[in-house]
Amino acid sequence: MADRRQNREVVVLGAGLYRYGIYPEIPFTMMGASAIDAALKDAGVDWKDIEVGYCANANLGNAAGHILSWHIGPNAMAMTNVENASASGNAAFREAYLAVASGANDVTLAIGVDKLRAYRHSKPGQEQKETVKAPTNTMMMREFADRAHRHMWEYGTTVTQLALVSVKSHLNGSLNPYAHYRQPVTLAEVQRARMVADPLTVLHCCPWDEGAAAVILCAKEAAAKYTSKPCPVVLASACAGNAGIDPLVELTQLTAAKAYDMAGLGPEDLNLVEVHDAATIEEILYYEALGLCPMGEGGELIESGATAISGRIPVNTSGGLISMGHPIGPTGVGQIAELLWQMRGVTGKRQIPKSPRIGLAHMVGAGGVCFIHILGL
Repeated sequence: MADRRQNREVVVLGAGLYRYGIYPEIPFTMMGASAIDAALKDAGVDWKDIEVGYCANANLGNAAGHILSWHIGPNAMAMTNVENASASGNAAFREAYLAVASGANDVTLAIGVDKLRAYRHSKPGQEQKETVKAPTNTMMMREFADRAHRHMWEYGTTVTQLALVSVKSHLNGSLNPYAHYRQPVTLAEVQRARMVADPLTVLHCCPWDEGAAAVILCAKEAAAKYTSKPCPVVLASACAGNAGIDPLVELTQLTAAKAYDMAGLGPEDLNLVEVHDAATIEEILYYEALGLCPMGEGGELIESGATAISGRIPVNTSGGLISMGHPIGPTGVGQIAELLWQMRGVTGKRQIPKSPRIGLAHMVGAGGVCFIHILGL
């Protein structure tokens, strides 16, 4: 394994988002440009200062990043398009990080932007959130349902504990101006919602949506040139895949071990975590895979309140995929934005009481890839 300390230290300078949601009339260029403009202002950087960019998307086709870049205006930067399923945004962030860490560039951009391939319209009398909230009984949701049943059988996890993940996520999302869903839900509402794949109701599942997220990275020694705001260092950028193991839990364990080794810390040092939670069972599985609790005790962890904003180890303060949304391209980049803003203490009503100093972002992608990034002040 390469020694991360041989690389230059890299910081996150700023971030910007375009609220996740459903925008049939808004082109991706407008959403992406808005997120980039916000990130530039947050970072104190000019568009001409960006040397290279990496554009994550899953649904926009060829050259989306180049089209977006030209929409903003020429600046001689090189843009590379990145697609890695749900982990596309994390992959783009890693490339932007490596470009600075290697010494090849000083200021880089990771941008995620995506649009739905097709729009789902409400049937007469059907609430909009029920239409776009989640897919029907798809192969992926059946897989999550099977994992939920297995966890319940092996460890005694309850449907109520699964539902508590949704309650927490929607509460956090209700405090996030960039979240798709900004209404809290009760335990009863989660449990009686439309069934997708037993035991997962629609409120256990992430929505279809679209939006944009951008972050700007810089060599640590150059950060003061642009901003006086606290800028967390990228302590670890780890990825793994094609390992012949379970592509969720075991692959996350493998990647986490790499990330903790790079950062020189362990799960007990984390103050904030953003995980891939396309379904509530995933969040519980990743509590365990990341070492936030022993195997089989994820249900107890959520029930204890430890992963709430005011808890011992807050998880998905953004609202996670379940409430903030999962537009794919932007998702992982948006996680980094949440870590940054929480560390700066600027997230308003969802701010962790004691501003965190160490945060972790995690995503997996279909086909078996996992990315974990750790930031630290």
